Amino acid sequence: MKLADWKLFRPIGIAALLWPLLVSSQSDSAKLPLPEPLTLTDALRLGATAHPELMMAESEVNAAKINLGKVDSSYGFDAFVELQPRLSSRAALDHVDFEDDSRYGLVVKKRLTDFGRTESRKEAARLDVAATEARFVIRRDRHMLDIMHSFFAVILSDHAYRALNERLAIDYFRYSRMAERRDRFEQYSDLEVAEQEAAYRKVYVARQRADLERRQRRHALALRLGRPGELSSELLMPDLSVYQAREIPEYNDAVEQIISNSPILNAHRASVASAQAKVAVSEKLNSPVLSADFEAREYHDSSFSNRDRYRFNLKFIMPLFNGTQTRDSEVALAENTLVQKQAELLAAEYVVREDVMTLISNLLVNQAAAVAAEADEAYRGYYQDRSRAMYEMEMRSDLGDAQAGAAEALLEVTRVDFEQALLWAEMDALLARPIALLEKK
Repeated sequence: MKLADWKLFRPIGIAALLWPLLVSSQSDSAKLPLPEPLTLTDALRLGATAHPELMMAESEVNAAKINLGKVDSSYGFDAFVELQPRLSSRAALDHVDFEDDSRYGLVVKKRLTDFGRTESRKEAARLDVAATEARFVIRRDRHMLDIMHSFFAVILSDHAYRALNERLAIDYFRYSRMAERRDRFEQYSDLEVAEQEAAYRKVYVARQRADLERRQRRHALALRLGRPGELSSELLMPDLSVYQAREIPEYNDAVEQIISNSPILNAHRASVASAQAKVAVSEKLNSPVLSADFEAREYHDSSFSNRDRYRFNLKFIMPLFNGTQTRDSEVALAENTLVQKQAELLAAEYVVREDVMTLISNLLVNQAAAVAAEADEAYRGYYQDRSRAMYEMEMRSDLGDAQAGAAEALLEVTRVDFEQALLWAEMDALLARPIALLEKK
């Protein structure tokens, strides 16, 4: 597979190159406190700064680029100064008479060609960079999805707490009223009062659990933002209309587009192409090498005719028998790795196909759930209005139950909206699209 087939990685490569600059430019802003109230857009932008998961992915990209530079350097010039302080006794003289025979010089060496082996190594290294850059995009997108999930979880925990608080107030009022009437008028029995108290206590425990969960969810969000310990007191409800206007695609149309653009599959494709290049490297293990040397020397005693002041050499080394078995073993290992990478690509494609089917199914279910949640919210609204009207007319009313039901209906509508946004965001990640909420403005 040729490098030209991997031009789709160039935007990713640019993003990875700019990543350290992005982190550096935002290092000062990271010291500032989180915005209050916190918006989802702010959270996503803050999430693009240094985070351990992204830093690990970035280090893998840098390591691959360093390895590429290392391979590129094999065709560079090697220059060094050679100093040889020497004492020697000439073989032409009968007596041992050590004389100064020092020399020094400049030596320049360059490999001219190894007939394709280094080019194959460069191709493999370039494709390794492309694979690590694609994996960086995968981790970044997953991190953004985690931030969205954590942000939504905080808002849902707040809604759940308010709904349970509403229910607790109702149950406590009923329990206290029944206990008072039992004590004053013996209107209720101990059994009835105990039953109402048990119901109130259970709701109290649930409310306490929901209150603690609010803190836990905020703690999780702070960690996702790389701000441990900074708990946001207020989060603004995000505008998710950008997802609500979308039409759910057909499976066959979506899966073909995703298979062509998925960063997950692009990473595996780059790994397969790199493995193919490494097979070519192993096949050229015993390739000949043509190199050139230039030497400039000075001698303390230059009276010998074989002492050249300047020398230029062309060297051609052709292995004949050495390392034949080693080459065969390297080729076999490289081919085995290629088969493994091809199988991993096919397995990843199967997983992507299954993920797309699951996403589309969940979007269809979510679509129906949204209609049901809106209908229930409308019903609870009408019910609450009727209960309030009856209460104002001093008639028997279940206004408290109606208010609690309305809060629970709002919680379900919000949950369904958040689920829809997460499903579409995951679909965008599979298609290598940016976060729609960041593009909206």
